[in-house]
Amino acid sequence: MNMLKKAATTVGAAALAFAGVLGTAGQASAASNGQQIHFHDTSGSVYSIRIQGFNQNGGVASGCFSTPGRDTWVGGWWWKGEVTVTFYKSAGCSFATYYGETNAWVPTSQSGDWTSVYS
Repeated sequence: MNMLKKAATTVGAAALAFAGVLGTAGQASAASNGQQIHFHDTSGSVYSIRIQGFNQNGGVASGCFSTPGRDTWVGGWWWKGEVTVTFYKSAGCSFATYYGETNAWVPTSQSGDWTSVYS
């Protein structure tokens, strides 16, 4: 039984390592077909943002993201072209707490994976 447990642990560790390599490979290619958004809250008053625009495949994408601090990295979402970032003074992107918005240009390719947007 102890040997079976060791084998299962080894197989599980190998699967996690393989999944980590696959996840890293996807992120490394982001710089060539879209970017992730780094949001910087210059006012300190923004608690959530909605990003709307086109994703790396050219499809329309929209998401609401919490901004727990002055800097928020929205990872796992890749954008390209013009995006609209709407700021809210509460969590959950509630229109009742609309604070403002900005448009930003996200290049298809650049040397890194992050494009910064400021409130």
